[in-house]
Amino acid sequence: MTRDQPGGDGAAATRSPPSIRRRLLLLLLSSIALLWIGTAAFSFAAARHEIDELFDAQLAQSAQVIMAQAHDQLDAVTTEVEEFRHRYEQKLAFQIWDDQGRLRLRTANAPLLRMSDSDDGFSDTVIRGEVFRVFSRWERDGRFLIQVGQSEEIRDELASDIVLILLSPVLLGFPILALLIWASVGRGLAPLDQTARDVGDRAPGNLSPIAPRQAPAEVQPLIAALNDLFLRLQEAFESERRFTADAAHELRTPLAALKTHCQVALRATSEPERRKALAKVMTGVERAAQLVHQLLTLARVDPESALRDTQPVDLHALAEKVLSELGPEAVERRIELTLDEGPGPRVNADPASLGALLRNLVDNALRYTPEGGAVSVRAGVMEGAPVLEVEDTGPGIPPDQRGRVFERFYRIPGNEEQGSGLGLSIVRRVADLHRADIQLEDGAGGRGLRVRVRFPAT
Repeated sequence: MTRDQPGGDGAAATRSPPSIRRRLLLLLLSSIALLWIGTAAFSFAAARHEIDELFDAQLAQSAQVIMAQAHDQLDAVTTEVEEFRHRYEQKLAFQIWDDQGRLRLRTANAPLLRMSDSDDGFSDTVIRGEVFRVFSRWERDGRFLIQVGQSEEIRDELASDIVLILLSPVLLGFPILALLIWASVGRGLAPLDQTARDVGDRAPGNLSPIAPRQAPAEVQPLIAALNDLFLRLQEAFESERRFTADAAHELRTPLAALKTHCQVALRATSEPERRKALAKVMTGVERAAQLVHQLLTLARVDPESALRDTQPVDLHALAEKVLSELGPEAVERRIELTLDEGPGPRVNADPASLGALLRNLVDNALRYTPEGGAVSVRAGVMEGAPVLEVEDTGPGIPPDQRGRVFERFYRIPGNEEQGSGLGLSIVRRVADLHRADIQLEDGAGGRGLRVRVRFPAT
């Protein structure tokens, strides 16, 4: 047995997803049905117009024939002609009036009053609740007026019969057409079904590209997008595997050192020896804590992820906050830490990750600048673009090494300063996240290092 998910989502879970085949079939059949309905309406209007033309001509002709054949019956007044027997003839009626306004001859279904007030031409009138088309005409010598009327129902019925005869094959063929369209849509969507089967049959770790299998042009963008997704996932998984392996390797060293110092402290026989070992333990703990903090920061600021909580950030105010946090460390190392005066530009960014970028730059500068040196921070505008600059008076980075220092856990050969090699990797990730450029240059007078982070111009 299965249970619905909490919150009443069971009905939503069992509801079938939208079907492209069903949607196409509905759209095609609806369009064809609307087209046929429009065709039927046009055909009815056209047939009715032609029938009106034909029957109007017959009414005029019938008036002449009736007048020519009725002279021998005009001596009697209000003579009635026997009822018609044809189903259409029952809707026909005529009257003959003399110039004195007397009814001389009429059909049994004609009224005793004039069918129309018109004396010449066609007119529409209502007789006993039914619409009639009436043709009126005086005899040549003006003695008699003949009026011939025909029910509009005849014309509507005949026009409907004609349209029904024309559309009957179409209506009978509609189910067959629906089946043909359904089969054609299914055949056209077969490559999409094949692609779905290829993806569904894959092993979880199989991220190789999908073969097009001669897919039509409409499916090619989907296959290309899936292949691009697989490639990016493969690169991301490979990057995470390397990151995990490197992190495990880097954590192994400080943890092993901590274990060694703890063992020394436990075996110490004098208080000075124990204090010295515990001091080394504290140093190792601080190094491991810094490494773990940087690893977590590096995992959080992933350039593949989108910025979620962006807001206008004042670079000068951000620099003031970071320098106030790192000020005690600069005082302890006897390094002059300064920030240029003046209002700073604003950038649309994530304050937390941007703070991590600047904090790592300043921390690196303090770490590698000798006692008595200086570290300066500047937030300003260069060629219309906001920039952050951190400059120190340390040993700098050789030009041939500047391309590699952004790699994770990479440290310049011969550098004895303690560190994890993650600071500039974090800076690179945050910069990529904000579409900013990073430049490494020599400091003032060719001494030290200047790091410039340039954000997109607003």
